[in-house]
Amino acid sequence: MYIIFALAGIGWATINVNSFPMVVELTKGGDVGKYTGFYYTASMAAQSITPTLSGIFMDLTGTMKVLFPYASIFVALAFVTMLFVKHGDSIPTNVKKGLEALDVDD
Repeated sequence: MYIIFALAGIGWATINVNSFPMVVELTKGGDVGKYTGFYYTASMAAQSITPTLSGIFMDLTGTMKVLFPYASIFVALAFVTMLFVKHGDSIPTNVKKGLEALDVDD
């Protein structure tokens, strides 16, 4: 069980560490602040709502066993939302090669 928890924790940490850079990379320069705000609002709302929601489910069922399906459902929903991301790694444009790379624009 400890190995499963460790793997799940590592996987979730990997998702969280990479989600903010993805949001920043997918936005245009002037909209970074707006979309960063959306990201943090959604993140904080989820962290505020989930204890109450999971507590309601535990009260309704009378057991803590509801937490595993609850977590699984929301991880699956998070995965589904990531399927809609159409953008891949950023590709630099206007890259100068050879001696042109040494030119300095004044």
